[in-house]
Amino acid sequence: MGAPALALAVGGVLLVIGLLGHRFAIAPMSRLPGPWYTRLTSLVLIYHEFHGRKRTWIHDLHLRYGPVVRLGPHEASFASAAGLKEIYVNSGGYDKTEVYSLFEQGGHRNLFTALRKDEHKEKKKRLADRYSNSSILNGPLPSVIKDRADTFARVSSEASSMDIYFLLHCYALDCVTAACFHPHGTHSIEGPDADLVHALSYHDSRRALVLRHYAPRLADLYQWAMAPRLKGVDGETNRLSEYAWRWCTQQNVIDKKVAPTTLAARLYDFSDDELTPADRVAECLDHIGAGIDTTGDTLCFLMYTLSLPENAKRQKRLQDEVAAAETDAYLEAVIQEALRLWAPGTLPLPRYVPAGGRTIDGYHVPAGTTVSCQSYTMHRLSADVFPEPESFIPERWLAVDIDRHAAERNRHMFAFGAGSRVCIGKHLAMAEMRALLKSVYGQYETSIADDMHYSMKMSDQLMTSRPQDMCCKLSFTPIRKE
Repeated sequence: MGAPALALAVGGVLLVIGLLGHRFAIAPMSRLPGPWYTRLTSLVLIYHEFHGRKRTWIHDLHLRYGPVVRLGPHEASFASAAGLKEIYVNSGGYDKTEVYSLFEQGGHRNLFTALRKDEHKEKKKRLADRYSNSSILNGPLPSVIKDRADTFARVSSEASSMDIYFLLHCYALDCVTAACFHPHGTHSIEGPDADLVHALSYHDSRRALVLRHYAPRLADLYQWAMAPRLKGVDGETNRLSEYAWRWCTQQNVIDKKVAPTTLAARLYDFSDDELTPADRVAECLDHIGAGIDTTGDTLCFLMYTLSLPENAKRQKRLQDEVAAAETDAYLEAVIQEALRLWAPGTLPLPRYVPAGGRTIDGYHVPAGTTVSCQSYTMHRLSADVFPEPESFIPERWLAVDIDRHAAERNRHMFAFGAGSRVCIGKHLAMAEMRALLKSVYGQYETSIADDMHYSMKMSDQLMTSRPQDMCCKLSFTPIRKE
């Protein structure tokens, strides 16, 4: 080997040693706890994300390393109240990462996909009044939601075994479309719009979205290969888009064909210079998509769990409270525990560390690093805050006066996000859950159907989790009046 080649080889070796030394000993992220390989690469994280194991992989790392974990050379996960507050609450929280752009509707940036917090602030101002608790409770929506809840209960009782996964997603679709276009919300529980639910709640988009984010060219190839399987889905997705275009028009608002309290009406309070027709439709489609799986999946996990034999006493307690109509204390505890175990979004909500870097839970994290919390771990990691974290124990939410961990539980709750970017549809989702549980358990006992042989294990999409087999068979038996 000649002298120049030898010098080049030695230089290359020294460069590699220098880079490894920097990653292992000098780089700020090297000080964070985590597996050795996360100092070098994010490929392991991407691998688990593609295969739907990101949530459990991150959770296992937290169980091993504690509330701060390095996931890659430029990414970290936090599972503490202090970390949550710094990332999502203080000074309006950090800006979102580009992964949220995957959820744009037709290339239009909406409230959920706005990356910068100043952009989000402006968009939220336009819509916040439509989703305030007072607006939800005092407008036409309560009667619509109750009608949909009663219809769900009636239809569910018409057979000895009913798939509530499907019907709960129908229920959520009917409620959120009413918020957008009342009185022209869908009626999918009874059947006319049920095909829309198949397009929205049964497709598997995780792999395509992961590839789109990390390797766009591979995503195009993957999409081409999967096209034959998606023909029906694309058709129903187009029908949903046509439905939104039909009712989200200025003329419908002027003619009051859609109620002035709806999201569509609110969007036409702004000029076409501020919002194009396509922007308005994209916003409505985003709210519809976000409002279906989240509420539907949480309710599905909850009703299945309440129907298990070991929870018969809890179901009876809920029935007795609904019948007495004196308090909703146990109902609220049941919902809160459901949100703890099966939050609308279980996976990380990534953010970028701002310029200058930040100290998060005692660790300095450089600017541009991706940081996040995931509700699945926030709601389970600390056995002091949540004793028996994997168990369904609604009673834990009732001892607020004597339980010294009550305030700490609330600080760790991350079911709807936190800070200025907390889920705008939170109050709508809560109203839907309350109404449905009251309607069902005010009239029926639920139990696991004889033909329920489907897995209820949590299965992950990009940011949410749903029952693995997307089918949950329950039996509804009228409550005997004594």
